[in-house]
Amino acid sequence: MTATARMRGDARRRLLFIVSLGALQAIWPLTMDLYLPSFPQLQDELGTTPALVQFTLTGAFIGMALGQLVAGPISDAVGRTRPLATALVIYAVATVWCALAPSIELLIAGRFAQGLGAAGCAVIGIALVRDTVSGPAMLRFIANLSVISGFFVVLSPALGAQLLTVIDWRGLFWVLAAYGSLLVVLAFAVFLRAETNPPERRALREGATVRDDYRVLLGSPVFRALVVGGGLMFAGMMTYMASSAFLFQDVFGLTPTEYAIAFGGHGALMIVGAQVSARLSRRFSPRRIVLIGMTSLVSAAVILLLSVLLVPQAGFLGFLLPLLLFTTSFGLIGPAVQAFALEPHALRAGTAASMLGASNMVFAAVASPIAGFFGVATPTATVVVMLVLEAAAFATYAWAFRSRRVPNAGDFAGEGRPAA
Repeated sequence: MTATARMRGDARRRLLFIVSLGALQAIWPLTMDLYLPSFPQLQDELGTTPALVQFTLTGAFIGMALGQLVAGPISDAVGRTRPLATALVIYAVATVWCALAPSIELLIAGRFAQGLGAAGCAVIGIALVRDTVSGPAMLRFIANLSVISGFFVVLSPALGAQLLTVIDWRGLFWVLAAYGSLLVVLAFAVFLRAETNPPERRALREGATVRDDYRVLLGSPVFRALVVGGGLMFAGMMTYMASSAFLFQDVFGLTPTEYAIAFGGHGALMIVGAQVSARLSRRFSPRRIVLIGMTSLVSAAVILLLSVLLVPQAGFLGFLLPLLLFTTSFGLIGPAVQAFALEPHALRAGTAASMLGASNMVFAAVASPIAGFFGVATPTATVVVMLVLEAAAFATYAWAFRSRRVPNAGDFAGEGRPAA
């Protein structure tokens, strides 16, 4: 084989690896967003309340939180491939359960199990990234993966809305079950053939325990801030997502298709924000990117609240336009937080990724039904919860970053060198 042929083969394998990682990362937006347009239909068929419908999101968040805390450390200890295959099988089986659930209580239980399976895909996918790249290249890699997962954020509600014209909400879960089965095949074809955390790498952790990993990670004030702040930030976004179907369709009178288009526009701007983050990484440290993004995010939430309270006659546009800035800022921050948190922890990348992800899910699980309890007849409760959570996230980051030295862009020299 010529050198050119080998290079082409390597390029094809790398492309397949990236696309497969993107498919893994897409599992959570598909799981969370595909069925959002069906919330009113689901509520009517199962004879339940908006708050309990939102608890189907909460169940999945709790499952993802617990699943990540298990999957990450296991993948550090035994490798990425076997835990990934197990997680995918759990996901496929749980999704079939959801499609067959006869009551809201059993659907919530199925969503919990579905979250357990999706967690393994999400956290191991991020650990696979840290296994293969580091430094500014890692931030750009994560940002590029965000294009794929963001595409599914854009696509999922629109796809769900269109599918609802020919199938019901149960059919949406059958679609997810088919996707999970496809990922099982993909995992065996791609990831199980190339372990990125091989025995010789795991040997460097000899004597280390999960307790040691958590002690090291939690001993870093900056890492703690990234975990807590990231969870608060994500919870603010999920508060909006959990209420969006009711607000857009019941309050502002959008059809399921119009709702999907508006929601998809937000997903597209998250992609834009992630790509801006990748460009900024060439000039600014992740710390600076996080603070710039959080300033923009909180400003957008303030503008949104003022619009809802002071200019209600602006209606849907008054609600939508500040959300566009909000979602763009959210997309800007995400890759920087992940790269910032994972960079110093190559040998415990799975555990670090699991803590980041679990924090997101725990905070989102608590926050997502709050607006439903206060009511979704107006946007006010949702927007207030969003602003409080994002302001708390900003305060967490600012406090931790102000008083302690944190990495700058130049500290990421020597890409690829494993860090303990």
